[in-house]
Amino acid sequence: MAEPLVGRPYGAPESIGHGAWSDSSARSVLQLMVESVVELGDFLVATLSVVLGDKLVTMAYAGPEEFRKAAMAVDPVTVLEPVLDQAESWGRFHFLASEDTDFDLPGTWIETASGPGLAGPDAWRARDVLIGVLKDEDGRLCGVLSVDSPTSGRRPDTQQKHLLERYAAQAERAVLTAFERESLVQRVAHAESARRLVRAASMPAQASLDAVLSNIHQPLVEGFGASGSWIQAHGPGTEPHGYARSRGGEIVLLPHHAQEIGHQLGAMLWKEQRALVITTGPGPFTRDHDFPEPLLDEARALLLSLDLHSMLAVALGAGPECLGFLALTRRAQDPSWSEVETSSALEIGHDLGAALTAARALERERHLVDELQQLDDYRTHLIETLSHEMRTPLTVISGNLEMLQDVELEPEAERFREAINRGTTRMQRVVDDLLLLAQISHPQQPVERSPLDVALAVREVSAFVESTALAKGLSLQVEVCDDDLSILGHAAEIDRMLSNLLSNAVKYTRRGGTVRVRAERHDDLVVLEVSDDGLGISRADQSRLFTSFFRTTNPDALRESGTGLGLAIVSHIVQRHGGTVEVASRLGEGSTFTVCLPVR
Repeated sequence: MAEPLVGRPYGAPESIGHGAWSDSSARSVLQLMVESVVELGDFLVATLSVVLGDKLVTMAYAGPEEFRKAAMAVDPVTVLEPVLDQAESWGRFHFLASEDTDFDLPGTWIETASGPGLAGPDAWRARDVLIGVLKDEDGRLCGVLSVDSPTSGRRPDTQQKHLLERYAAQAERAVLTAFERESLVQRVAHAESARRLVRAASMPAQASLDAVLSNIHQPLVEGFGASGSWIQAHGPGTEPHGYARSRGGEIVLLPHHAQEIGHQLGAMLWKEQRALVITTGPGPFTRDHDFPEPLLDEARALLLSLDLHSMLAVALGAGPECLGFLALTRRAQDPSWSEVETSSALEIGHDLGAALTAARALERERHLVDELQQLDDYRTHLIETLSHEMRTPLTVISGNLEMLQDVELEPEAERFREAINRGTTRMQRVVDDLLLLAQISHPQQPVERSPLDVALAVREVSAFVESTALAKGLSLQVEVCDDDLSILGHAAEIDRMLSNLLSNAVKYTRRGGTVRVRAERHDDLVVLEVSDDGLGISRADQSRLFTSFFRTTNPDALRESGTGLGLAIVSHIVQRHGGTVEVASRLGEGSTFTVCLPVR
């Protein structure tokens, strides 16, 4: 009785699919093999099939076209079992005579006869079966070489059997080589695919460090055919942390000393710029003179405790710094690590090192943003609190000053009263500006929008400052187009923005100068332009012009009173309304402020 085809066949589905091989040269070699059997072995038909998972797939055929379709049919491997159970063994080849077949052959078999149709016990018959069983070094079935219809019309004699055995041995080596080549091609493709997937998974724009460590597990184990992954991040001044997962993604709890093993191996591997394979049994790289044997023993003991056979270890880093450690594991039944896989893993170590650097920088940036946000919230709260606290005593002082207006004072006392009144007025203006700035700069304070005619707002504000401009001997020119200048906005804020810009233009323009305000429609924008031919602003000052409490460095401008908050308020109001504000100015020649707001 022939030995049954049991156990996992060579070329299981997880390693090589049921489709065509990607290596066309392997098919060519197998095709030459069957053609040689036909031409030199004196057979009409020869096929060579390989085991792909649980299927028997024909990869090469030589013979008449009329039999090709039947020869190329895909059958389950189990069709061989009843044939081999009754066949006569000639070494690798097995012969089943048609007169010994007491059952219908399962699957697809070629039934043909050739030659002169001789009679006698050694005559070849249509239902005779002659197949060569090809196996790997572990005795697993990897293929079948089938021949049919000897040109002599007779069953093989001793000499022909010897020749067939030689062909079967060559075919066996060719099939095993083809499998190895195909496996290597696919492993290279998987490793390259893993690199691309790891890059995509580890470098999203908003990925945190934990997200990077978590996202790359699945691409790694699938691309490298690993049973699990262990990735650990560490660096200068940071505690090691990371994840160990099985192939399915379940967390694997590692002993505490595993972090130290990863830390030491990572540092050594990054220094050497190499990968390391550690196995628990006989195999390459079990010992390495460049690494301390006690450390390797600890790593092997860790693998044994997890019922694993080997691990491929690389360091993660960028520049001179080692930032982590990556290990991919395999079981005893898995293939050994190839040089292609170790090279790909080494490159992935560099990719992940860059990803960890970016993730750490992003986390530091987020932490800094949180701190700045907290600081800004504190500043806003502080300004609001101080402003409210200052408003009460200022109100008392202002009330008493109003009462003193009805009292006749000595000339010197009157000067004191007027000085106090000016100071109080200035302080009141500062408090009002601080409260407004705190309100409009707070992110949780939305704009209460309503339809607003910018043309009307420009005319009203211009009329309000006109008396001040005329008193100073300035010419105020207002130009408003007839187009619809409606926006959705807060009327008081838009009024304050226009007032600040016009007041500044009047304040910093010398007697006899001109101030212009223009409002017009440009496509879907309302454009406001306030210009003057006054003192102007230096290029250096323009970069900080919209910063709170900034005052120009121009001595002539510093003679005018101000809080340094007016333009900061303008900038915040414009931003809250979805617009932009720009300044164009030259020192001594005047300034132009341009505000663009979206139309209603």
